Amino acid sequence: MSPVSRGRKNAKPRRSNRRDLRLVEAVPEEPCDCPACAGEAPDLEAVVASVTAEAAQLFAVEDPFEAELFGATLMGTAGLAGDAFTDELVPALAAAKSLTALLAIEAVGGAAATGGAAKPLLAAGVPAPAWLGALSEPVRLEVSRRYDDPSAETSMLQCTFDRAGDSHGFFIQVDHTDGDAATDIILFPGEMLTEVSDMLVANGRDAGVPLTVTELDPAEFRRQAERALDARAVHDDEDDELGIDDVSDEEDGLGYHTLAALLRARLRTLPEPTRPPAPH
Repeated sequence: MSPVSRGRKNAKPRRSNRRDLRLVEAVPEEPCDCPACAGEAPDLEAVVASVTAEAAQLFAVEDPFEAELFGATLMGTAGLAGDAFTDELVPALAAAKSLTALLAIEAVGGAAATGGAAKPLLAAGVPAPAWLGALSEPVRLEVSRRYDDPSAETSMLQCTFDRAGDSHGFFIQVDHTDGDAATDIILFPGEMLTEVSDMLVANGRDAGVPLTVTELDPAEFRRQAERALDARAVHDDEDDELGIDDVSDEEDGLGYHTLAALLRARLRTLPEPTRPPAPH
């Protein structure tokens, strides 16, 4: 599928936390010479300064999706950095009174992701970012379905969500030969749902792989999607070569771990599955 970009409203271009909502697939990261990628432990003070500076650019943005993407990038990093995220970075951001960064993290991971570190800053009168109020708008699931190929080796889960008239969707590629693990996540504008769905079915038909489409209720969709994300997380934990440099922010795509963090936030708005999660 070709990348299809769509400009985001009320946002100024920025290198790090400005991202057009586009049809993109998680892509490998290019070699980088930063300390993390060079195998060196990043200096906490430098990391806090960088995150705080980027959060300052995010302060006046009105679109809450911008904040969620920023928070998802930090949460994706947390998934690979482990306890260092909550044990060191979050307290350091709180000490630096980087309320915007903390609220962006909480927008994706909830207050538990920061230990409620944003609440005392709000109570102390630290100015809140422009997008905070918009985050209270309810998120509504529009579509939840599954595409299966005849071999039963792979499937793709599709969903779209709407908040205050702004819609976006995800495709999750699942490998059933690898413990039902997610292999890729694709983010696309909600208004392109019909176009990308038709493209997917047509591509399968042209390849001689007719796809079967099944509509899923919200709870079952959440169960299958979380199973795929959890299985991938187990595999990532077992991969000694993965590090925080694998949370990519490419010109042509957002990294898998960023999109997975954002998707998990959306899945938490759905009903709890009635079936217990399968062990992995």
